[in-house]
Amino acid sequence: MIHYRRFYGFGRKKGGMRLDEYQIRYIQAIEREGSIWRAAGILGKNPSTLTRVLKNCEREMEVSLFNRTRERMVPTPEGERVLEICGEILEELERLDGDVKAWREGQEGQREGSEEQDGQGPHRWTENEIRYLLTIREKKNISRAAGELYIAQPSLSQMLKTLEKDLGSPVFSRQKDGVEETGFGSFLLDRLEMVKGQYDRLRLELEEFHQMKRGRITLGIPLNLGTYLLPMVIPPFRERFPGIRIRIRESNSNELEQLMVAKKIDFCILHFQERREQIQYEMFFDDPFYLVIPEDFKTRLRLPENRPLTGEDFKGLTGESFVMVSPRQKLRLVADRILKNAGLVPDICCTTKSMETAKRLVAAGVGITLLPGSYLNLYSGVEGLACYELEDALEGVWQLAVAYPEEEKLPRSSRELIKLLQEILVHHCINS
Repeated sequence: MIHYRRFYGFGRKKGGMRLDEYQIRYIQAIEREGSIWRAAGILGKNPSTLTRVLKNCEREMEVSLFNRTRERMVPTPEGERVLEICGEILEELERLDGDVKAWREGQEGQREGSEEQDGQGPHRWTENEIRYLLTIREKKNISRAAGELYIAQPSLSQMLKTLEKDLGSPVFSRQKDGVEETGFGSFLLDRLEMVKGQYDRLRLELEEFHQMKRGRITLGIPLNLGTYLLPMVIPPFRERFPGIRIRIRESNSNELEQLMVAKKIDFCILHFQERREQIQYEMFFDDPFYLVIPEDFKTRLRLPENRPLTGEDFKGLTGESFVMVSPRQKLRLVADRILKNAGLVPDICCTTKSMETAKRLVAAGVGITLLPGSYLNLYSGVEGLACYELEDALEGVWQLAVAYPEEEKLPRSSRELIKLLQEILVHHCINS
């Protein structure tokens, strides 16, 4: 096993924490045994040593790795992710150790006096050695690499010379205008790039965890949709992530998309209608429409109660007065699509910009309308109303979507809020 001491830098300050292999093994033993005392016994270490290492790791990473319970120590959500990546790091280090050994055996054979027979152990890497080697690879010149690293060129040359002697094979061949990788060097550096990539992944995860402690979200949402959704999701989200500050911009979908393209808001939650350039959409919830009629109309219209309405059922509505929201509103576009699929030209007696006004006019007996399920109980209930499901062929549904700038990834805080919203909506539909 290669012992990687002080392998890669973490922490807030330059030259801060280095996550050594022994630290990874200590926290993994704590996870496996569920106890610092039992882990210390397995490792042959003093419990105070493991306690100190764990505290240092948690302090420098700024995450809590374990929840302490009376029965055992259980990884936190952040700890689970850190330990998962640490396990992958150790696997990569073990593969590297085996591959380096195989390379040496293939190149040198089992000669007497080789490193293994001399009793010389495997090289113990430091973070600086990894960083120095990969910078030399990038710059292809020791002097330029030294400048990039802010160290003296003779010091870097001496480090490389000592390292190559310890490895028993040159990593670079010296040329007049710089250096070139040897066969062994290319092999070694490729593997070190892979190990470094694992640590980079861990660093990115830690950065996201830190954002969850003190981040900020600016989201856009149409007013009615926000009135319906946000009281369900913001309170539990704030309970989970009290350090996240949330700013809400409320407007119509077109204006919100313009603000998003201008990077004035991080993302929007809206009802999807059509794709727009520079924006990517992720659908996450279907919101079905209902035919809504006054309760008093049930006897006269005789609509089926035990199944969704079909296009044939809509033909019986010919001549009925419809209350509709204004043209070009997304809700109206869906309603028009339903009526077109049903082959019905509505007699529109009243038009309003407010979905709630349309619903209350229907309750007052003015006419009938089409409304999404999410809005039926938004400002008022469905007293005095009868609501009917629609068959799929009528396309009576609009989709809730997350929209955000193209070529960008939503930050973790935004993804957590959307994930929570989706869970709440599913639960709400099951129990409604």
